[in-house]
Order: sequence, then C-alpha cells, then structure tokens
Amino acid sequence: MHFTTLEHTPISDITACMNAAFAEYEIPIQWTDESLLQKIRVEDIDLSISVGAFDNGTLAGVILIGADENNRRVWDGGTGVIPAYRGQKLTEKMFAYVLPMLRQAGAQLMLLEVLENNKGAYIVYERLGFQATRLLHAYKGDITATAKTHYTIELLNSYDADELAKLWDWQPAWQQMNQRITNRGASVTTICVRIDGKIAAYAHYDSAACRVHQFAVTKEHRRNGLGTALFRHIANACAGPLLIINIDAGSENTNSFLQAIGLQKHISQYEMMMEL
Repeated sequence: MHFTTLEHTPISDITACMNAAFAEYEIPIQWTDESLLQKIRVEDIDLSISVGAFDNGTLAGVILIGADENNRRVWDGGTGVIPAYRGQKLTEKMFAYVLPMLRQAGAQLMLLEVLENNKGAYIVYERLGFQATRLLHAYKGDITATAKTHYTIELLNSYDADELAKLWDWQPAWQQMNQRITNRGASVTTICVRIDGKIAAYAHYDSAACRVHQFAVTKEHRRNGLGTALFRHIANACAGPLLIINIDAGSENTNSFLQAIGLQKHISQYEMMMEL
C-alpha cells in the first residue's frame, strides 16, 4: 500500500472509489465523473493536496480536500475506503500522510462533517484530533405555510455578499460559504425583499436541484412573513420538495422557522474542527 496525491489519478478511478465507499452510507451517494468534477469545482477541492491509498494500482481509499484562497483553512470534502480494504486503518494512514503536507502548505485549520449516527467515523476523527464544534441539521419537504402579507420578490443579478452577510445570525458551513455560492455560477438564483429600499431578506437557491443554499432575514423584520414569502416563491419555482442542509442546530430562530413553514428534519451531522 502506498499513499500519494490525486492530481494525476484519472477521475474515473476516483469516482469508482467514492461510489464503492459510500454505497452503504446512511444516505447512499453515487456520483458520475461529471457530477464528481462538479463537486470538486464547487467545493474548491484541490486534487494536488487530496490523498489516495493505492494497492498495486487499485485506489482503495481517498480523502478529497478543499482549500480556501490562502490555504489557511482546509476542508475534508469526502473520506472513503472501499469495503474490501476496511479494517486496515486506511483513514488514519491517509491522514498521517496528508496532515504534514497541509501544515507545510500553510494550513492552520481543518474542517469536516460526519453524520450524527456514524459513531465509528466520529471516534476515528476524535482520535485524530478533531473536536465537534456544532451540530448541523438538514431539512426537506413541501412548503405548507402561506405569507400573511404580500411582498414583492426581487431578482438580484448582482449584490454585495458582505452586505448580505450582515443579516446572518451564524456562519455557514463550508459548502454554503460565499465562495461556494459564487462557484456554483448560473445554477444559483438570488432573490430578495426590500423594505424602504434596503434588503430585508434574501435567499440563494437552485431551482433545478430544489435546494436552498443560504437565506436570512434582518432581525428587525423577522416574524413578519418575509422568510415565508421567499420560500413560497422558491417552492413555486421548483418541481419537487425543497432541501436545505447544514443549518446550525444552535439557532433556535432558524430551526423553528423552517419547521413552521412545513419542512421536516432530514438528517443531522457534526461539524468537526482541528487546529493544524
């Protein structure tokens, strides 16, 4: 068994490894080469700092690693070992290979997410030095609430992301951070409600995937139906149930709102962090 980075590995080999590794996942995930390349692009995954475990040419395990612009913060975008190679501590060995490389590249912090019910993986990550920082919920379903007040929904073709961030109560997880929204390009639609000329609520969503990536309502205008109006508009633009992931469990306002408009808790996962 030897370990090396993945920049020279055919995408078809990485896809096959990931599909085998995640086939028995709590929510089975399967990629095509095209969808995995899309994940790599959107999540800022860098194959030159991602690692694979190879056994005589067979890719037995991978860690896909994303990095922010200055490489100080990195993210585990997928760790998987195919069933035939489990029980050999390949996850620990891949981390042992890649962590010194990440530190040398200037990384100071590493993030990952692990399903709440995946106790085995959680224990492994704890042993490696990760600590749980928060619990994240995913919600799915149909919007049953109706806005009591009519609001004009405006399409935002351009916006100041820093200004929108002032509406937040909590920081998005890696996949919902502003850079990842930008990476998604034309698949993302951004809408808002203005009050007295100022943005009082907004949402980023993908109508084809029926997924909401970000939303927020400014504090002084909450409980007035703005969020409901946004979600009703999104639901009308989508062909199926809406999905929104990585909602901070510590935000009572956000979670209560999503449940009140008809969404149901889907899965939960821990965000974990390790200083490098």
